[in-house]
Amino acid sequence: MLGKLFKHEWKAISRLLLIVHGFILIFALLSRIFLEINGGINAALSDDVNGIVSLVAALIIFFIILFIFCAAMFTYVYIGYRFYKNIFTEQGYLTNTLPVTPKQIIFSKGLTGLLWIIIDVIVLAVSLAILFTDTDLLAGLTEVFGNISVSFPDIPAFFWLLLLMLLISPFLMIAHLYFCVSVGSLVPNHKVLGAIGTYIVSYIVMQIFSTVVLGGSGFAFASGSMSTTGMTNVEATTFVTNMLNPIFIVSIIFELICLLLFFFVTKYIMTKKLNLE
Repeated sequence: MLGKLFKHEWKAISRLLLIVHGFILIFALLSRIFLEINGGINAALSDDVNGIVSLVAALIIFFIILFIFCAAMFTYVYIGYRFYKNIFTEQGYLTNTLPVTPKQIIFSKGLTGLLWIIIDVIVLAVSLAILFTDTDLLAGLTEVFGNISVSFPDIPAFFWLLLLMLLISPFLMIAHLYFCVSVGSLVPNHKVLGAIGTYIVSYIVMQIFSTVVLGGSGFAFASGSMSTTGMTNVEATTFVTNMLNPIFIVSIIFELICLLLFFFVTKYIMTKKLNLE
C-alpha cells in the first residue's frame, strides 16, 4: 500500500513541478544560445558590444537567478501545501479513510517531497551550469575533483561530519515542514497562519541553538589560540579537526533529535488530534 500511496503522490505533485523546472531549463538553454550568439557571457556583458545586448545579458542573469530562487521556494511550499490539502482539509476525509496508517502517509509524502527537493537542487545546478559553464571553469573543476580523488584517504573527519549534516538536511526540511503544517492545523479557522507562525517560531528556536553552538565554537577557537603559524599541514589539519568535530557532532545530534521530534509530533496529531475543515 505504501508503494501505491507513493505512486499516486508522485504523479499528483509532479504535474506542476515538472512544468516549473522544465521552464527554467528551457529558459537557461535559450539564454545560453543568445549569449553564445553574442560571443559568450563575458563578451555580452562587456562595454565592447551594443548597449542593448549588454542590458539583455544582464537581465537574463538577473531573471535566471530570480527564477531559480522562486522555483526552490515554490517547490518547498508546494510540498507543504500538498500535505496540508490532502490531510487537513476536506480531502482529509477521503485520505484518512484509506486502509493506511499515518506513518505510511507521512513516509509516502515525505519520500516524494525528498525526491523533489533533490531534483530541484539538480535542475537548478544544471541551469546555472548551462548558463555559466565554460572551458576554464570545467578545467578548474576537473583539477579540483582530481585533487580530491588523490587526497581522498587523507580527508579530515570534519569533512565527513559536514557531509553527513548536509545529507540529513533534506530529511529535516521535510519533517519540519510537516510538523509546522500539523501544529498549525490545531488552530481553529486559521490553519495556514498557524502553520506559518509555527514555522517562524520553530525556525527561530533552531537558529538560536545554532548560534549558541557557533558562539561556543568561536570561544573554543579563541581559547585554543587559533593560530596555525609554524604548524605543518598535518598538524594544522589535526588542530582544526579537534576543534570542529565536537561542534559538528553536536549539530548532527541536534538535527536527529529535531527530525525524530517533528516526525512523532506529526504522527501524533494525525492519529489523536486530527482537525479537518
